[in-house]
Amino acid sequence: MMLSRQRFKLPGAGPPLVIGRDIACDVVLNDPYVAPRHAQLVPGADGVVRLSDLGSVNGLIVADQRVRETVIADPGGTWVQVGHSHLRIRTAADPLAPERPDRESLRSRRREYAVAVLGLLGAAGFAGFSAWLEAPDAALNTGLLRLLTGGAVLGAWFGLWVLLGRAVRSRWQWTGNLAVTLGAAALGLWLWWGTDATVFAYGTLRARVIGVLLVLLVAVVAVYLEVRIATRLRRQRAALLAVAVSLVAGMAWFWVQQPAGTDVNRIPPPGRLFPPDWSRQPGVRVDRLLEEALDLKDAADRAGD
Repeated sequence: MMLSRQRFKLPGAGPPLVIGRDIACDVVLNDPYVAPRHAQLVPGADGVVRLSDLGSVNGLIVADQRVRETVIADPGGTWVQVGHSHLRIRTAADPLAPERPDRESLRSRRREYAVAVLGLLGAAGFAGFSAWLEAPDAALNTGLLRLLTGGAVLGAWFGLWVLLGRAVRSRWQWTGNLAVTLGAAALGLWLWWGTDATVFAYGTLRARVIGVLLVLLVAVVAVYLEVRIATRLRRQRAALLAVAVSLVAGMAWFWVQQPAGTDVNRIPPPGRLFPPDWSRQPGVRVDRLLEEALDLKDAADRAGD
């Protein structure tokens, strides 16, 4: 069976080698996008490699072109895609890079676990804190409802990328996707809440603009990392896709938040609630104005008596 990063030596010249999913093939690929007998590879004595498709649905992809037959005169470093599997054909003259020390496998896995746990704590803490701040008497019920709703949304997002990674890379990417999903959710929620608190305290448009840009940056980075984990897209294409998806999602969200101009009976949802003492804006606060009005009323009542 042909496994990831496995090498095998081609004869200088000889009979054709059959590539496919059938166990009787010379090169067996455990790939659902590969036909039982997918392609035929014929190495020549002159170093030329001939590849031909054997009637498969997906054919062969060489140099980003889907072909049925191809002749590779200089096979050194040539990549051939069969289904979702990538085969590299190289000659003995191609230099091999020295072995690199592996210090990242376990370290990166631990980092992913740490980010996932911190993200989970941050998202759960945000749900509880915001519920307590807005409705102290019903903080438990409100917080649990927000946890369930947010968990369903994040679970669907996480499941989408895990399934995509399984379909494209033929493996499960649990920890990486979980770390990106929970970490980005927690960071984005607290950034958005901090933006609302800053706008409430100082009433500046600049704070809102900076907050929106920071949340958008978190979304772009999160989508980029999800795409890189789940697919084989290169960095530039993954970055462009992440920016496009984030911008479209952001514009859709802002469009949904806009009040309907034709519905005069629509009551907009209340904004986020903050303690009045957090406000640093100049002018008379409403709560103090009401207190002074009540004091004046009490004084007038006493004077009338």
